Amino acid sequence: MPIVHGLEQQFTGKVDFLYLHVGEPRTSDAKARLGFRATPHIVLLRADGSKVQEFVGELDEAALRQALATLIAVRPR
Repeated sequence: MPIVHGLEQQFTGKVDFLYLHVGEPRTSDAKARLGFRATPHIVLLRADGSKVQEFVGELDEAALRQALATLIAVRPR
C-alpha cells in the first residue's frame, strides 16, 4: 500500500496508523468490530474509536489525504 505508507510519512505525529493483516487470526475481533469487507479497507477513527470515514477498494490518494487533513483539523485540543 504505497499510497498509505507515503501518507503515513506525511502525517507522522498527527495521525496514528494501525495495520490489520487479513490472514492474521489475532486481528479477527478488530476486523469484525470495524466491519472489514475487502482489501484494502481503510477506516478513519477519532481518538474515542468512533468511525469518521471509510475507504474500501481502490484508493484515491487525494481523497484520503483530504480526509486525513480534515480529521486533524477537527480533532479536539
